[in-house]
Amino acid sequence: MKYIGHTMAVPGMRIVDAIKLFSEIGLDGIELVAQEGTPFHIDLSPKIIEEIIAASKNYNLPVVTLTPYFWAINSMDENERQANINGLVKTIGLAKEMGAKFVRAYGGKELAGDTPQRSFDATVVALKEAGKAANDAGIILLVENHPGTMTRTGTDTRKIIDAVDMESVRALYDPANVLNDTTEDWLTTLDVQKDIIGYIHCKDFRIQDAKRIACVVGEGIVPWMDIIDRLDSKDYYISFEYEKRWYPDQLEDAITGLPRCIAHIRRALRCE
Repeated sequence: MKYIGHTMAVPGMRIVDAIKLFSEIGLDGIELVAQEGTPFHIDLSPKIIEEIIAASKNYNLPVVTLTPYFWAINSMDENERQANINGLVKTIGLAKEMGAKFVRAYGGKELAGDTPQRSFDATVVALKEAGKAANDAGIILLVENHPGTMTRTGTDTRKIIDAVDMESVRALYDPANVLNDTTEDWLTTLDVQKDIIGYIHCKDFRIQDAKRIACVVGEGIVPWMDIIDRLDSKDYYISFEYEKRWYPDQLEDAITGLPRCIAHIRRALRCE
């Protein structure tokens, strides 16, 4: 496994400082939230991009993944749809410049059009366009199991990726999202997309007073020990999507929480 630190864990922190922190924790790379209003986005100046690349080399912590937030790739509004696809393609170009391997994508907004079929078809067309750009750049486009999208479940994701039918478009396996948002059981989520998984988001949560509470991996309901045991390979990139950005009052700081997440996965891999 390659262990990746997600900047979701350090909201507001400068990327060069996040690189230093993740290196000190012992991670193998960094996944960057790429969104306007955060420390990293795709319209940053070349000077800042160069500083991030230099820090990455200095700390031997590669930029592995860029994670933009282009939901509306299947919008019925042509201008909105194309703007979102263009943003995704621009992110792919920046990923190549920074030496990254992956770009996260949403599987289109759920029922963004007048019918489920139109939303599905528009998502496939958009992912094919972005997938071609990814293929040309040597990047893998990762379609995440995510609430509010056409790829909420593993089954939904499988249908989309099979329809796209490109080696440059793979699944981003996020079992916590599926367990929290759908009725699909974790075995189905894993088994139905096992051979198309390109990347893993690792996080956990528990239910308290009927509410979702973010927690350290291994202290919630996501059966990571069983999941790791059933993966057909141990060579995945596993990104710790420690959700401090969304749940600042539920999670301890990354400097103490992330090492505990990593330790749990190492135990699952029988490394400790």
